[in-house]
Amino acid sequence: MSDPWDEEFAPSTAALNTLRWAQGMGAETLGEAYDMLEQLELSNDVPEVLGHDDTVEGVREELEFGIEAAGPDTLLTTLL
Repeated sequence: MSDPWDEEFAPSTAALNTLRWAQGMGAETLGEAYDMLEQLELSNDVPEVLGHDDTVEGVREELEFGIEAAGPDTLLTTLL
């Protein structure tokens, strides 16, 4: 397994906030957090999690890259 903090995968603040939100909702891995993005998008939590400058689509792209770089089974506790 590659290092989740590979220099290519450095989660932004919005992505880290999203991972924390997903962890609080029960996700344990990066793949599970990615799967919860639709739930985030439909929730009222978007402004609290992402602020006003970031988008769910931007975080989705970032997490897709993270899944490619670190793998979907990477534990969120490793990334946070």
